[in-house]
Amino acid sequence: MNEVTIKGEIKFVDEVREYGNNGFRKHQVVVETGDGKWDNPVPVEFTKDTIEKSKSLQVGDKVSIDARVNGREWTGRDGVIKWFTSINGYKIQKEGGQDNIQGEPDSSSFDTYDEYDDGIEEEVF
Repeated sequence: MNEVTIKGEIKFVDEVREYGNNGFRKHQVVVETGDGKWDNPVPVEFTKDTIEKSKSLQVGDKVSIDARVNGREWTGRDGVIKWFTSINGYKIQKEGGQDNIQGEPDSSSFDTYDEYDDGIEEEVF
């Protein structure tokens, strides 16, 4: 597994969104990790149980987020293969350490919803 720690200031907090018929939920926040001279906004996703840990985050919070870097391959209808990377947070610590929002990594976080899948299966001959 590839794990990283994302440190910076919360720049954007999206609403919890639901995808597909199975009710897959995702909450995305963007953490500004730049050095002051150059911006470096990093989107971090929270899914399943970790959504509850991320819902209290607000723009301006200074945080340290432990996360997994996940990649996946996707083939479009045109046969073109694309690769996608996602950063899935599982532990949040706000600056000062008073508002720790922790959890153990959930191995099921690798079950991600394919936002690019239109749900139509093609027959292969």
